[in-house]
Parts: sequence; structure tokens; C-alpha cells
Amino acid sequence: MKKLMLLALISPVLANDTAINSGGHGPAPLGEFQGEESVIRMVSENIEIRMGKTESQVTCRFTFRSSKQEGEAKQTVGFPDLLDLESDTGTISKLETFVDGKQVEAKKVRGWFGTSEWGTPKSGLGDPPSNIPKDEIQYADYYTVELSFPPDKDVIVERKYTADNGGDAMGSTGFSYTTHTGAVWKDTIGSAEFRVILDGWTVDDLAFEDGKQKVRPRDQSAWCSPNLAEWKVVSPTELKMTWKDFEPAVHRTRRGIFLATWSKKMSGE
Repeated sequence: MKKLMLLALISPVLANDTAINSGGHGPAPLGEFQGEESVIRMVSENIEIRMGKTESQVTCRFTFRSSKQEGEAKQTVGFPDLLDLESDTGTISKLETFVDGKQVEAKKVRGWFGTSEWGTPKSGLGDPPSNIPKDEIQYADYYTVELSFPPDKDVIVERKYTADNGGDAMGSTGFSYTTHTGAVWKDTIGSAEFRVILDGWTVDDLAFEDGKQKVRPRDQSAWCSPNLAEWKVVSPTELKMTWKDFEPAVHRTRRGIFLATWSKKMSGE
């Protein structure tokens, strides 16, 4: 049976009384699989996030290569936007899709996303199956394109979009990009390069556990992940980081990045 399996990005909840950001997701394949994995490998991903005060602009560049020895691998690739339960709408706007440098139109289709703490996440179009617990399911709109992956040739998929930031009752602003769903692509992800540009913020505004503490730690509602030690601070408004050859299904520290600012109400700002 064909299954839609999802790569990349769920937004973790900041704290109680939280509005989450759900725009940090990447392409998901529907088509040719070997077991739980696609026959396509993600060779690399390059993610640039320009985090503003209320929204973030994201540019993603994914390089794929088929492991199929004879003929093209046909797959639908969907980019998910998780839905807010109350409004039944997502946070993504101004989404553009490019395949090998050419802009293509993506079709918007309603579906679902489900993931447990361990293993390969699952997703699909239409209604979710009854064997997945309801508390593990979130509904999503998928921006889908039909793709062919020839043997021994890279296929490059780019997504450019704007998404609302998340926030909580304590005044912390957040944005996340999840790689956990990359477990669905074949084998490991070859590399992931992250670049964060802060627009209206500085690195000092981000709440890192191993950084300078601007508020009492117990009063902070959300923390950045991973720690500051893994990032290269290029300037007061830019961070970079690279991961190599990782498997987000089982590598718990390689399941995504989360950016959170200091809680304003506790810091007195």
C-alpha cells in the first residue's frame, strides 16, 4: 500500500497556554518504498531561517538521489503545514516551490501527520488510519508536486515561504524546524546546514541553557535547542551549524532546531 511519509519539521510546544509555530516542515514522499523508507535518499538539506519579531522567512534546498537501479522513481512530494485546531488553518503563507531551478505550482491537499517518540514518523492524505492513536495525530494541508527521480542524477527541490512565529503566555517567541520526519528517506541524511539570521533580535535575545542567563533559569518558559556550543556565532545577528550523516529516527539530538527568546514577563521587560 502506498504511504505518505514525512520528512522534516514539527514544532514543539513552548509551555502551557502556548501558540505553536507549525511552519517548519519539509518534503514528504508518496510512491516507491522499501519497507518504511523511500527509495530516495536525501543527500543534503540547506535551511535558512530569517527570524523576525512575529514571522519568519524560510528558504529550504533539498538534494535527492534515487537508489532505484533501473528506470525513474515516481513520487508525490508534499510539504506539510500543520493546522491550528481552533481555526482549521496553518501558518504558512507566500509558499513557492522550485524543482531543479524551475518554479512549479504546488497543489494543496488536506492530510494528517502522526509521530511517536521513537522510530519512523507517518503521514498521509485524507483521513488517518484507525490504528494510530488520536493523540499522536495532527491534521495538515500538504503542498504537493509530482516528481520523477532518474537513476544516478540529483534532483533539487526548493521551498520558500513565510510562517508565523510561535509564542507563549510568558512572552517568549519561538520558531522550530524539525528533521525527525527525515527518517522516511533512505538511509541517513547526508548533511544538514542551518543558517539563522535574526531580524529585530540578537543572539543575546535567544535563551540557550549554556549561554548567559538573562532571567532566573526556573522562570524561563522555553529553551533553544541544540545548545549554543553547537552553533558558530558568525555575528550578533547570525548563527550557523552543520550536521553530518545522521539518522533522525534514532538520533534524538538530531531531530530539529528550536529557537526561543527570553521570557519577558519574568525578566521584567
